[in-house]
Amino acid sequence: MNEELTAFIIKEISKHRDRIDLIQKVCERGGLNWKQAEQLIILTEAKYKRAIVIPPTPWLLFLSIGILILGIGLLGFNLHILLTFFQKEVFAQILNLQSESYRFVGVFTGFGMTVGGLIGLWKAFGLIFPE
Repeated sequence: MNEELTAFIIKEISKHRDRIDLIQKVCERGGLNWKQAEQLIILTEAKYKRAIVIPPTPWLLFLSIGILILGIGLLGFNLHILLTFFQKEVFAQILNLQSESYRFVGVFTGFGMTVGGLIGLWKAFGLIFPE
């Protein structure tokens, strides 16, 4: 039973399951209370650290870097529309928005891509360096 529970813990940690859900499942399977299950998971994780497989995430890393670079480029290319908006006559700029609306869409898209790229990098580095 203990070996089965240990194998289950190693498998679930390798899949990066939520810690609270894992503790709850260990409590149910092993008949342990919350504190005992938490200690068992910590001990198993420390003892079998080399057996726990971390899935490679280079595709997430490269995708995040690519989206981040494209987002920053799109922001840089279209950001001058925001910087020059209040330097000229505001009423004329508002009337000119219809012809320049694609640039505002580019600014917001670039901002969204930049934020998405940073979030992806955060998650990729979190998987590569869990501590």
